[in-house]
Amino acid sequence: MDDLCEDQGLPQVERPIYDVKSAGLCTEDEEYITKIKEFQSYLDLVQKIAKPGCSQEVLKVALNSMASLVKILNCMSSTLKLRASL
Repeated sequence: MDDLCEDQGLPQVERPIYDVKSAGLCTEDEEYITKIKEFQSYLDLVQKIAKPGCSQEVLKVALNSMASLVKILNCMSSTLKLRASL
């Protein structure tokens, strides 16, 4: 009778380790794809705002921001390549 009252906790199901890793990879892939879609929507929005006929100020801000972003990304990719070669 005492055995019935004891908290047995959650049932433990034996699963191979690769299932757990695969589930983690799927979640990482989903997060990555979500971030790529978010990035693409930002690019689409910039294209809609900074199009022929927009103000000089809008165009200047868009160009400066994109140029800064490209410089940062180039530096990051160069750093990653250097680390990989070590």
